[in-house]
Amino acid sequence: SFYVKVLNKQKHISDAAIPTLINFLRFSKREADYFTFLVKFNKAKQHEQEMFYFEKLLALRKPSATVLDKEMFEYFSSWWNIALRELINIVPNVTDSKDLASRLLPAITPAQARRSIALLQKLGMIRRDENGAYRLANDFVTTDGTVQHMAIRSFQKEMIRLAGEAIDRVPPEDRDISTLTISTSKECLALIREKLAEIRREIIELVRKEEKTEEVFQLNFQIFPLTQNTAGGKK
Repeated sequence: SFYVKVLNKQKHISDAAIPTLINFLRFSKREADYFTFLVKFNKAKQHEQEMFYFEKLLALRKPSATVLDKEMFEYFSSWWNIALRELINIVPNVTDSKDLASRLLPAITPAQARRSIALLQKLGMIRRDENGAYRLANDFVTTDGTVQHMAIRSFQKEMIRLAGEAIDRVPPEDRDISTLTISTSKECLALIREKLAEIRREIIELVRKEEKTEEVFQLNFQIFPLTQNTAGGKK
């Protein structure tokens, strides 16, 4: 009955039970290691622990999948990969990684730009044209949900950090940062989330229709609890 609860995501496998299950299921050494890291990954409470065991899991995946997953994970793990891809979309005839690096805010090193460009090319997101300039490619590589979940969490944390730094780095006329502290119900929260989703769709449509592009901007939407009064306990 305990393992039924495990399969139904109601219970975690204890560390003490891991060797017993490995023995019972006759796992190979590689399978045993993967299973152990998988259990510990699902039980991790801190993001740093999740990242540690997640990278261990990627290292044990089959080579063909590991390369793609690691590259996609790397793409979302550094904010400048996404920013560079957008920058290439709006700056014509750029052939120099140093030039691209200096255009970002905050600026990155030419070496970081070169690694990012190599990654974007490997993922099929950008290409060089006949004149050697970087261009966006049509192809976009997708990967499994677990990789996306972990990578996007890292990306979102980076964007939140940059938003905080932008208060001091960017003049007020070039940014819009506001905060709102509210007290409401879970039902109203659901409506707020729907409104935010609607606004995101409207903004995407506005950007799609805009023919002139001048800069790359980051727009964050954040809503999170500052209290823990509900019966569900700490989230």
